[in-house]
Amino acid sequence: MRAVCLALLSAWVFLISLGGCKPIENLDVTAYGFDRGTLLVDGRYTPDDHWEGRWKLVNVWARWCKPCWQEMPELNQFSALQNPDGVQVLGYNFDQLEQQALKPLISEMNIRFPVLTSWPDVWEFPDIKGLPATLLIAPDNSLVKVLWGPQTVASLKKEVTLAQATIPVSTVK
Repeated sequence: MRAVCLALLSAWVFLISLGGCKPIENLDVTAYGFDRGTLLVDGRYTPDDHWEGRWKLVNVWARWCKPCWQEMPELNQFSALQNPDGVQVLGYNFDQLEQQALKPLISEMNIRFPVLTSWPDVWEFPDIKGLPATLLIAPDNSLVKVLWGPQTVASLKKEVTLAQATIPVSTVK
């Protein structure tokens, strides 16, 4: 067992050394076969399982969408009401702006929940025909429903409660 651990440690050190003299926080370990999840605008990463086992609400928004701005306080409040194992609220910019362009916009729009810089491969991305759109994603990472138009805390609670009651536990990983 000790030999296996030593071999794994040696392999890790070798891979890290391939990064040259970069600080460890600047190394792209995904290039070495490690999945850090999806990059968030604040520089953190989603869990590599993208919160599998939890319900997710992903709000698709844009700067030019007036109703998107209007619903942000509701989304912030809904997010704040969640316990650590509750519904994970996330944002995704419809225009797919780069991380640096998103940072000031998130501050300007007062978005207080994590915002994705790209769409995770494990989630289906529906054909978005209007904004805002809020995607309800089940614990098994399947798309349950798209909620069109501005949402409120009450409408989000209603939709999540209904989905949780209608999706059998056996289908959730």
